[in-house]
Amino acid sequence: MLNKLLGFTLVELMVTIAVAAILLTIGVPSLTSIYESVRVNNNITKIHDIMVFARSQAISYGTEITVVATDGSNWKSGIKVTTADDKELRIIDAFNSNDSLKGNVDSFSFTSEGMLSGGSSIEIIYCPSGKSANSKSVIASSSGLISYGADGSSC
Repeated sequence: MLNKLLGFTLVELMVTIAVAAILLTIGVPSLTSIYESVRVNNNITKIHDIMVFARSQAISYGTEITVVATDGSNWKSGIKVTTADDKELRIIDAFNSNDSLKGNVDSFSFTSEGMLSGGSSIEIIYCPSGKSANSKSVIASSSGLISYGADGSSC
């Protein structure tokens, strides 16, 4: 009686590894774009939420609240919300080093009525890996209304 050996032959293992390599080669680039898309959505939501927070704090406490880049001019370095006497209320840490953020101002403030103190609207654009095609933006109108802007804004 011959005992049958259980297992895989060398040829079967090589074919399996070759098929797995081909599938990974096809699948990894699409996973990168999914990761980028999720990162953009998460970060633009953070920016939207911190702007809504700043406006609600201005209304709730009847004082001017400022939203500013952490280092003063580069939005990519992070965003902080401060009171008129420079007390920090909330901070978003620096964003991904490959991404870029562009704002039409370096800082802006909400009045105690919830309106922008400068009178003109504010837009912050988040560009993953510097690509305009996947960018998203947040807009604060002069009346203080905060909304998501159009996708694909210029970086």
